[in-house]
Amino acid sequence: MIWPAILMGIENSGTPTNIISNEYLTLEKRKLSTSQNWAVWVPDILKNYHPDSIRYFLTVNAPENRDTDFSWREFIYSHNGELLGAFANFVNRNLKFIEKTYESKVPQVQVDVNIQTEISSLYQSVGQLIEAGHFKKAMETIFEAIRAANRYFDERKPWIMINDNKVHCEETLATCVYIIQNLGQLLQPFIPFACKEIGQMLNTSLNTWDVIEKLPLQITQIKPLYERIDVKQIELELEKLKANENSI
Repeated sequence: MIWPAILMGIENSGTPTNIISNEYLTLEKRKLSTSQNWAVWVPDILKNYHPDSIRYFLTVNAPENRDTDFSWREFIYSHNGELLGAFANFVNRNLKFIEKTYESKVPQVQVDVNIQTEISSLYQSVGQLIEAGHFKKAMETIFEAIRAANRYFDERKPWIMINDNKVHCEETLATCVYIIQNLGQLLQPFIPFACKEIGQMLNTSLNTWDVIEKLPLQITQIKPLYERIDVKQIELELEKLKANENSI
């Protein structure tokens, strides 16, 4: 199955000025076939999985330059490892720490200037990639920043610094909130449901393409963005796929 072409740039007359198309997407190493029921149907996958998980996987696995494959194993592992393990856990552990140790009040201190520079650069690079239709690379670029943010949190050790160096701790937490609010805005085109929840937790509007400099005063209603998917679902989905095919 070939992915639909994406129209980028429309003249006043309505004529497309730039057409971007992709290669083919297969399902478990086989060509998609609705007549043979070798397919993943949208109502079924939406009923069982978070829409952000689907959007994320189809973006990072998009056949932009070569054919790619939809694999249930890769879909579930990408959710658990990247979307939940890297992104959602970074958001949750920072905000829960502030909720617990600062009574949900965000420290109003100077944000790490190096991080500010990196975030500003991230908007530019991701924006250029989106405009060029390179959505996969845009998502990968954001997730490189997410992994760097996790390293920053681990290296700064706020759970230790809360007792040993409170100033150090507050700068770390303020910087991480700064990262979170800007990640929420950068990821809005890709995983809007979680980003909406981030905006609600931070009491912040995430609907522009400019760096959000001002920190929220307080966070509210902290909850996990995603739940872990049981890896047993891999075999269940493969069995369902084969059963559906055989039922024709």
